[in-house]
Amino acid sequence: MSQVQQLREQLTQQLQQSTLWQSGSQWYQALPARDRLVVRMLGWLCVVALVFVVIYAPLMKAQKSATLRLQKNVAMYNDLAENAGRFGGAGSTTANADAPLLASVTQQARQAGIALSRYEQDGKSLRIWVDRASFDDAITWLEAMQASSGVVVSQINIDRTDRPGLVDIRATLSR
Repeated sequence: MSQVQQLREQLTQQLQQSTLWQSGSQWYQALPARDRLVVRMLGWLCVVALVFVVIYAPLMKAQKSATLRLQKNVAMYNDLAENAGRFGGAGSTTANADAPLLASVTQQARQAGIALSRYEQDGKSLRIWVDRASFDDAITWLEAMQASSGVVVSQINIDRTDRPGLVDIRATLSR
C-alpha cells in the first residue's frame, strides 16, 4: 500500500472518530431525502462559489489590469509616434520624402547591406522580396526607412529559414 493511501486512510479514520463529524453525519442521516438533496446542492453551490472566488475572480482581475496597462501603453506609443517628428531626424524626413519610393528604398537597402531579391512597383506602393537576410538588420532597416523618408510597411510576411537568425521577407511599402 502506498504512503498516499495510508495517509488517506489515517485521515478518514481520524475524521470519522471526530465528535463533530459524527454529530454532523447523524444530523444529515436524520434528514428526509428531499432535505438531504437540498444540503448536497448547497454544498456544491459552496464549492462552485469557492472556485469562483479563489480561481476565476483573480484571473478576471488580472485580465482587466493587463487590458488597462495595454491601453495605457498604446496611448503612450501613439503620443510618441505623433510627436516623433518634433525631435531628432525631422529634417532628414523631408529631404528623402521627395525622392521616388523605389529610389529611396533601394538606396537605403544598399546602405543597410540588405539585398533586395526582387521588387515590383504597384501604383503608389512597392512590393519587395528579401531572401536570407538577418532579422535584426532587416527590421532596423525598415524602421530607419520610416524615420528618415516616411516609408511605412503596409503589409509584411516574415518566414524563418533553415539557419537561425536569417529570414525571408515579403513586404509592401508605401508613403
